[in-house]
Amino acid sequence: METIRRQLFLCFSLFFASTVALFSSPVGSERESYSASLLSRYISYESITGNEREAGMYLAGLAREKGLYVEVLTDDVDSYNFTASLYPLELEKPNIILLNHIDVVPPGDTSFWEHPPFSGKITDGYVWGRGAIDNKGMGIMQLLALSEFAAKASQIDYPYNVTMLSVSGEETGGHKGARIITEEYLELLQPLVLFGEGGAGLPGVLAGDPDRKVFGISVAHKRTLWLKLTIESATSGHGAVPPDAYAIQDKINALNNLYGRKKGIYFSDTTYEMFRKLGKLEKGLRGFALRNIRFFKPLVMPAIRNEKLVYSLVTNTITVTSFNTPEGPPNQIPQGATAILDCRLLPGIETDDFIRKIERIMDNDEITIEIINEGVMAHPSPVNEQYSKMEKAIKDVFPSSGVIPVIMPASNDNNFFRAKGVPSYGILPAYLEMELLESIHNVNERIPVDMLDRGTDVYMSLIRQFLYN
Repeated sequence: METIRRQLFLCFSLFFASTVALFSSPVGSERESYSASLLSRYISYESITGNEREAGMYLAGLAREKGLYVEVLTDDVDSYNFTASLYPLELEKPNIILLNHIDVVPPGDTSFWEHPPFSGKITDGYVWGRGAIDNKGMGIMQLLALSEFAAKASQIDYPYNVTMLSVSGEETGGHKGARIITEEYLELLQPLVLFGEGGAGLPGVLAGDPDRKVFGISVAHKRTLWLKLTIESATSGHGAVPPDAYAIQDKINALNNLYGRKKGIYFSDTTYEMFRKLGKLEKGLRGFALRNIRFFKPLVMPAIRNEKLVYSLVTNTITVTSFNTPEGPPNQIPQGATAILDCRLLPGIETDDFIRKIERIMDNDEITIEIINEGVMAHPSPVNEQYSKMEKAIKDVFPSSGVIPVIMPASNDNNFFRAKGVPSYGILPAYLEMELLESIHNVNERIPVDMLDRGTDVYMSLIRQFLYN
């Protein structure tokens, strides 16, 4: 635990840095330290899901300082959602939405962090802390990019509005944020297209050119299905005389059946387009096979199965995230057991069909299945002119990079908007080494300061295309 003196010193230091930044006019190289100071302060608000309000108020306050029109849509401790726009929403202009989320996951064991997870420490060219990548860094990029157009928007009647939408509860399914927005405020927003979180720039994607940066813009996301499996069995209770069958053993056997199942592989139009674009970037025979994967599937399937990330894009996944029994002494056989499954379903996979398949594989009628959380079903977004604007924006800032449409193996808020017919594209416009990507939801999360600056430039290029083309 930090001492009170250290806490006060940190608060005053961050407050001073933020205040100086707010009244400065950052240009050129100064903008890097400016964006870092804003993110540092933002990280210092411990906005673990359910406690977003204070952090949201800070970000909304920055937007007002920048001359943006702020509208608070919900104002609760566990559901603070707001917009920051070039024009008032009441004008009902077609709207380009820049989506981010305020909440973060818990830091875990803080003793493993090199710097305290909510310190916002700026050192060695990085901003450290929970949310630096997921997703506060992106919120700062969007805010700074949007604010560059605020003064001109007061003088010019642009054909579109551009709005930053900051929401709560993304990390636990979006029910306190994106779901509320899409059910109650979509007409107010008038969304033409949405750009939220999703892919990023990755190293080592191309076998023929591993140093080339490749950015994946997500046009579809797998959806979440969280299941609770329960079994109860009235068996003898002493571990010294184990019965032929009892709850824990039966549950383990059923889970082993799931683990050993043969995963079905599903190719869709989106998947084929992803591999085709990747094949255009790749060289040689591998590139040719990827471009024509419809005809070469038998040849490339072994390679796909060996690549965990790629394999997850063409299969439904099941992960056991919890296994529990009632409390008792070591020599007592529990008469019940529960397990939690985190399932991620490809677009088009129906929940009922998937659960029936799980039941067949487990082969145990005593196990009951309860749905804890279910993501919305949504069709992929088209690779169209709006997608191409983001592709161009990335290449404006990262000229030699490749860009491909992807399906994301994780779920996020974009699907709520896709389900309402809003084209939605996911990208963190930054190039991140694997070590940094692996820090998401892990210890030592951090983002390079220069990527805050370059990500801001990507959003500026994107906005400029909509407003001036």
